[in-house]
Amino acid sequence: MASDTARHRYPQDFPMTVQSDTSKFAGLPLALKIRSKQLLGRLEIRRKHAAHPINREEYRVFSQHREDGIIAFLLDSAGIGSRKFVEFGFGPDVCNCLSLLLDRNFSGLFIDGDAEKCTAARRAYRWLDSPDVTVVDAFLTMENLNSVIERNGFGGDIDVLSIDVDGNDYWLWSAIDALDARIVVIEYNASLGRDRSLTIPYHPGFRRYRAHKSGFYHGASLSALEKLGLNLGYRLVGCDSTGVNAFFVKRDLDLPNVATLSAAEAFFPHRGRTRYKHIDEETQFTMIKHLDYVEI
Repeated sequence: MASDTARHRYPQDFPMTVQSDTSKFAGLPLALKIRSKQLLGRLEIRRKHAAHPINREEYRVFSQHREDGIIAFLLDSAGIGSRKFVEFGFGPDVCNCLSLLLDRNFSGLFIDGDAEKCTAARRAYRWLDSPDVTVVDAFLTMENLNSVIERNGFGGDIDVLSIDVDGNDYWLWSAIDALDARIVVIEYNASLGRDRSLTIPYHPGFRRYRAHKSGFYHGASLSALEKLGLNLGYRLVGCDSTGVNAFFVKRDLDLPNVATLSAAEAFFPHRGRTRYKHIDEETQFTMIKHLDYVEI
């Protein structure tokens, strides 16, 4: 069957082993895996026939899907500013900003509530050539996120903010005042549909699979995020074609080659849920529609 990706297995297809020992070589296997992904990632073939120009730029090196290519395209279009990023929710070798650290000499702040992942990341990153990275183990809330950002030296202007916390994504973005990002990548919940403007209510201790066993109840719809972005001074410029992340840029950036899209135009269904789990969009929402929402 024809595919828009090269026909070989990538290092991200193999499981990550977290080193539990404290020897001087702890983290080295993961660091080597990261380097392998860096070398092989761009062998992916870009999509030549995409719904929107931004999706023709998709490829993955370290991102879960093909966000790496879109982020690179937006940075190339906007130009580099502070050369800083902040990422809420990450995996040591699967995240949206690791390419910026390794390939573009950025400094960055990774934050995640999983202490084991953070430990694995610290051990691996010390073997890499880009040491200007801070990894923080913290479960972010509206109440603490600004202090976490400022305490770790990433307040002010940054180039890229990535938010993927499987829960309070809408509320965290709305609460940020410690930094000003030129580009925002944020997860949307395609199971809420292309037209509904909904988010889950804010709950500081929200856990996705505790809230509903399907894992479909989390975050906000694309329409709700579009409205929030407008209020915060951003315009929606697209989503990755797997239906996971939305991309916003500051309205005052002069990007003539990057069109503004409405939520309806930018929306993609969640590929993992529709194509691989074989659950259509409306059934996904039916499974979770009885739960609590805030209409935006």
